[in-house]
Amino acid sequence: MKKIHYITFIDSYSGIYQSQVIDVVRFLNDNFDVDVELFAFVPLRMWKEQKHKIKKNFPKANVFPILGSLSKWKRNKWYFKFISNKQNCICRGPMAFALASEFYKNKIYDGRAAVEAEIKEYDVTGNSELDKIFIDAENTAIKKADFFIAVSRKLVGFWEDKLQKTINPDRYALIPCTLTSLTDNSFPKQETGNTVRIVYAGGTGKWQSFGTVVNLLENVLRKQINTEVVFLSKPNAQIKKLQDKFPSRCFQKWVNHDQVFEELSRCDYGILIREDKITNHVASPVKFAEYLNAGLKVLITEHIGDFSEFTTKNNCGIIIKNEIPLPLEKVETKEKYRLHQLSKTFFSKESPQIKKQYQKLVENCI
Repeated sequence: MKKIHYITFIDSYSGIYQSQVIDVVRFLNDNFDVDVELFAFVPLRMWKEQKHKIKKNFPKANVFPILGSLSKWKRNKWYFKFISNKQNCICRGPMAFALASEFYKNKIYDGRAAVEAEIKEYDVTGNSELDKIFIDAENTAIKKADFFIAVSRKLVGFWEDKLQKTINPDRYALIPCTLTSLTDNSFPKQETGNTVRIVYAGGTGKWQSFGTVVNLLENVLRKQINTEVVFLSKPNAQIKKLQDKFPSRCFQKWVNHDQVFEELSRCDYGILIREDKITNHVASPVKFAEYLNAGLKVLITEHIGDFSEFTTKNNCGIIIKNEIPLPLEKVETKEKYRLHQLSKTFFSKESPQIKKQYQKLVENCI
């Protein structure tokens, strides 16, 4: 049986961690002849809380406190003198790779983003010293990885530009952000009546273009009177202003992850807006899969990872340029079911094409 260590560094438990880490470890162990162990390194101040959350959802996880500040990240190499199995490691993100790779023969880089682009375009660290550490770690991962996991073809292209050479398709598995095991897979609902509901689910980070989202939705509310907007987000001043303008047609809710499907499935369209930047060109927002799973058509801007092209090819939404094209029609039950099935085909770990990519990953291990 092949032994694999899956390593995360800095990441804390969330719905994304559940779907992209814990679910992946479980899936590999359940479907292939491998023994995958999870090693999570979390900030010391969050260690007790994160250890409880991660082990609650995956009791076999090994959760360690990060020793010192991020600028002193090399101190944590000490752990690997005791925990390395000397064979295979999957490293989620560049810092995990920089930390662990020298202790394993076969090094797999699980790349989720174009880190240098994120730093330059959105100042994600806010610290020039950390900027250099993260960029150097990404360059090391791209140069020294024996195999890659990529969330989009565009991300592979980003790596090839940095390397100035083509990466052989045999050296990477193409696996978009897939649905979490906590996702409801029941048939999407359809509300009665003729009200068309648009939902925004997510945070208000810079890369999510939240101000643009609000402006686009305000335009729809003004021009199409049978529309309503739902924000599945934490309270926000911009949302409050829109609610003040349209008190009976604009709603804000913050629900637990296991309630998200129920809320989404009451709607007709999910909105996914990103700026035209490299960070977003290579992205794989899991929200896209969640919208489809709930039977929603996606209102999406151009150049979001592989998904804008996917939307056009599969007729599962509308490409937004300067504004949302109107009128928006209610999505009928038959179409909701088709969109739901589309998500299961392309964004479920159990789908044949995703499973084939994981098989490719396992075959690469020693």
